[in-house]
Amino acid sequence: MEAVIQYCLSKGYAHTVSYLENAKPDMFTAIEKRLNGKTTSKVERVMRTVNMRVNVSKWSVAGALNVTKIRLAYYYNGFDAG
Repeated sequence: MEAVIQYCLSKGYAHTVSYLENAKPDMFTAIEKRLNGKTTSKVERVMRTVNMRVNVSKWSVAGALNVTKIRLAYYYNGFDAG
């Protein structure tokens, strides 16, 4: 992973470097969780919950999208709405 990040740095791919550095802690979570029979990603859990809420609680699609954006921003960018 470090070699890929260094390569991207040498090519000037700043956005890619930022993405890889932010994703690095969770990069292999899917493999680890799948081996233990658990959910594979935060996104998968969020989407399952949102789908349930839209179907059962009758959330609007726009409302579900807004909540999903905030939750994923929190998971991956450290965004704090509070």
